[in-house]
Amino acid sequence: MSAKHLPIVLLVLVLALLAGCAADTTEEEPTVEPENVMGRADQLLPVDGSTDGYPSAPLEVAGAVIHLAYDDESIYVHVEAEVEGWIAVGFNQRGGGMNGANMIIGYLSENGTPAFRDDVGRGYAHSEAGVSAVDRFYLTSSAGKTVFEFSYPLVFPSGENYNVEEIIPGETYSLIVAMHRSSDNIGTQHSVRGSINFQAQP
Repeated sequence: MSAKHLPIVLLVLVLALLAGCAADTTEEEPTVEPENVMGRADQLLPVDGSTDGYPSAPLEVAGAVIHLAYDDESIYVHVEAEVEGWIAVGFNQRGGGMNGANMIIGYLSENGTPAFRDDVGRGYAHSEAGVSAVDRFYLTSSAGKTVFEFSYPLVFPSGENYNVEEIIPGETYSLIVAMHRSSDNIGTQHSVRGSINFQAQP
């Protein structure tokens, strides 16, 4: 190698060394979106229309804002939506639709009294379950907004042909939501619906 080529060779070596130092040899972990969770409550929730005590961030489904929680015995569901009609919340296997879903429907009766009904999804329809398992519920509707909240056992009533027997921490389930914008007749087809998968936080 001639002396006149030495500076060029040295320059190439320095640039290669710098490039090697700058290179990041660690593999970057793939980004994983956090699972929508039903958080574990550290106290008995009041079921009074407030979201006090719900430990996890709310879910948004079909325009409704939904808080979920559970404790050793119960599930707690709080729904708020800009509708004046009935609201239904259903639990099903992961990715499941209405068929086999355990559905709780909140509405105002003909005399304006808050009411609810437990239903079983059957195909694209639903019918009243033989056992009503709702423990406590709350519903109010005014100024174009409805708030519906209830508590329900972690272990669902048997013999109702639900696809899900209970909510087990660490498992993933599907939450379906259906609403009618103006009617409290629960036989009326929904005007909006949606679903989202969630996990009961261990």
